[in-house]
Amino acid sequence: GCEVMVPGILGFMIFKVDNRLEDIRLYGGNAAKKQLCTVLKWYFTKYESDLIESVKKYPQFTAPAPYTHLKKLAGEVIGYGCKMGEGWLLTAEAMELVESGYGNVVCAQPFGCLPNHIVGKGMIRKVKKLYPQANIVPIDYDPSATQVNQENRIKLMLAVAKERLTTKADPAPVTAEELAGGAPQVETQVPAML
Repeated sequence: GCEVMVPGILGFMIFKVDNRLEDIRLYGGNAAKKQLCTVLKWYFTKYESDLIESVKKYPQFTAPAPYTHLKKLAGEVIGYGCKMGEGWLLTAEAMELVESGYGNVVCAQPFGCLPNHIVGKGMIRKVKKLYPQANIVPIDYDPSATQVNQENRIKLMLAVAKERLTTKADPAPVTAEELAGGAPQVETQVPAML
């Protein structure tokens, strides 16, 4: 079977409020804004805690990690001031998936998203250094990427996953390039400036 985990909106909401607090911490700011953001973060975190406890009651579902854990994970590889797009949260979510046993991760990148090149594609090597078992593949979904290229990259990722299942004793991780017999023939593209 194949399981799909999609990040929730609540972590992103906490991230956005926490980013305002990070701005105030890094650059200074309005005391009223800090107070409002602190209250919102407390409220969202309380709601998140209730949500996690509710999900844990049903073993067929995987409860998400709390935001505080995601932030701690991200701090191992990227700075909290990196917040364009989904910022460091995208990196943390990939790390959470691998840590939770979902080692095969597709990082979908829409319309040549430049922030994703940094916090998505750009962090894959660092994440793999911490989690050698991680099998992460970035897939571009924009007009310059063909469907065949996208499907082939996903098929390579699945082939690596299958190979790792059959050769568990192999201490060296198999890469998609090794499985394909050399460097993959991947279309190159220039990221669009947003």
